[in-house]
Amino acid sequence: MLKKYLLLFLIPTIGLYLMTVQAEPIKTPPQAAIASAHPLATEAGKQILLQGGNAFDAAVAVTAALVVVEPYSSGLGGGGFWLIRDAGKNKTIMLDGRETALAKATQDMYLDSTGNYIPNSSVNGPLAAGIPGTVAAIVHLSEQYGVLPLEQFLQPAIHYAEQGFSVTEHYQKMAQFRLSVLQSYPESTRIFLHNNQVPEIGYKIVQTDLAKTLKQIARTGGKDFYQGFTAIKMVNAVKKTKGIWQLDDLKNYRLKERQPITFAYRDMQIISAAPPSSGGIALAGILQILQNYNLQSMKQAQQVHLTVEAMRRAYRDRAEYLGDSDFVKVPVKRLTHPFYAQGLAAGIRLDKATPSDSLSGIIKAPEGQDTTHFSIIDT
Repeated sequence: MLKKYLLLFLIPTIGLYLMTVQAEPIKTPPQAAIASAHPLATEAGKQILLQGGNAFDAAVAVTAALVVVEPYSSGLGGGGFWLIRDAGKNKTIMLDGRETALAKATQDMYLDSTGNYIPNSSVNGPLAAGIPGTVAAIVHLSEQYGVLPLEQFLQPAIHYAEQGFSVTEHYQKMAQFRLSVLQSYPESTRIFLHNNQVPEIGYKIVQTDLAKTLKQIARTGGKDFYQGFTAIKMVNAVKKTKGIWQLDDLKNYRLKERQPITFAYRDMQIISAAPPSSGGIALAGILQILQNYNLQSMKQAQQVHLTVEAMRRAYRDRAEYLGDSDFVKVPVKRLTHPFYAQGLAAGIRLDKATPSDSLSGIIKAPEGQDTTHFSIIDT
């Protein structure tokens, strides 16, 4: 059987991810495997595996490396979900390390005096920042599931931060996308731009302050980030820009372990993310709609048509029913039941696309491209 498997979904936006367990036992793989969005992050995980670490140790190394080399999709100031599987213990858990709201947050904090939304106030600036969960997650992974010391697998990230990483075309694209925001803050300009503009390919992005923070996390097991000098510096910096962070917001942050979503698709068992992520529920809806059709007997165009129709309905349900499960009731059993999917499939026509605006709950809004995923499996 597979010994360990871990998949990460850092989630400033919404996406789908899954872990499959075949009906028949899987033979032990000949070697470990890592897939991430950046070669330096993949290399960081590889180093840890070669040093005797397990998949969870490597996950911490990859997470920390992505914090450094993929600042447009990852960060110590963000959060995510880590779906982990330890086959030796027959244990599957989802770590919920998403950001949490501030104690002083209010329902009208993004509205002006006339009750209208202040453009971009919920995505840019100090009021847009929640309390980070990434640090709590990597410490928890290290302490509860890893075998090597935290300091050891933060070393690759610290090295990348101190020595710098090279700008790529993708970095240029993402920096250009957020250029005006980066130019609005002197420190962002100093770190992520060159001469106040998008850096040229090959330019080194050096983050010495981030390296110091990572060293503090390694030295204190994350305590400094939530209760020490680093916490004080963050709160003071946020308050200077009219933010509402308090030290207790950081001190009171708690990571949560949740039971993943599990459902069947044909002859496979799928294990995926539970709320407050929408990924597992959306995936269940899509696949359970599609299993009502013999896709292999169809031409490619019809396969694509049915996949789009299934996704259209799953994403409608996401908009209609999904929310923070700690505060609203999400009908998980209904949305992941095959009978419900059969009902959704009944409204699909094989000869005609369904207009999205004909489905209730659809909100036309641009989707970002700032989510990262990685997968690790050890032998």
